Amino acid sequence: MQKFELFGCLNKVENLWCLEKIAIPNTCILESFDVFPGYYGDSPQDIKPKFVYIVADELYNFEQILRFAGKVRKIFPHDFNAAHAEITVGNKTCSAVRITGIEEYSEIKKLQEEFKNCGFALKKKVRDIENTEALIKITKIFKLEAVGDDMFIDSILSDIGYFIVYNDIPWEQFASKVKMFKSSWTGASFDAAKCFVVKDNGIMDMVRIFRKGLNIEFLEKLKNCYNNIGSCK
Repeated sequence: MQKFELFGCLNKVENLWCLEKIAIPNTCILESFDVFPGYYGDSPQDIKPKFVYIVADELYNFEQILRFAGKVRKIFPHDFNAAHAEITVGNKTCSAVRITGIEEYSEIKKLQEEFKNCGFALKKKVRDIENTEALIKITKIFKLEAVGDDMFIDSILSDIGYFIVYNDIPWEQFASKVKMFKSSWTGASFDAAKCFVVKDNGIMDMVRIFRKGLNIEFLEKLKNCYNNIGSCK
């Protein structure tokens, strides 16, 4: 099967919490516990950090975040993954570096300190964020494997799949459509997000699906349902 590594963006809603007790004092680190909030299946519980956001006091772009992460990797003793993020709460938008792959909460402050030492401007804590809904835009490299007509599976996380859509709609319209989509769907639960990748010098719009134990048949049913709301089974 054909594999791709493609640059792109993903938009989703998550609820965020402050991690002030393990951060540099008076700075802003956020965590999402409900990484896939639309999925209601049984998922394993552990004490490892999942998605952690080191929030910036400046509006950094994708290139700047990757350059900071590259510098930190040279001196930080543990492996981690970094992606550019924009977090919008209410009418306020901040840049952040989203961190995954950290094994222990004790590593987060050390990692934050290394970003600061490399020139990353840390945002000061200005409000309590506790189970606060945020719109998050992630810019990253997608690692995909083609599995059928207009469908892909994530090459790293097999519980994540994607299907192509042929029109771009605003986030609010997408969220409304997914809500309608789920009301027509009678199958197992799943989480959906809006995304795109750059392929063959153009933009390819997709819907990202998370489902524990995702398989191609399930992904194809969701694709057909999304494109034909009202005829879902």
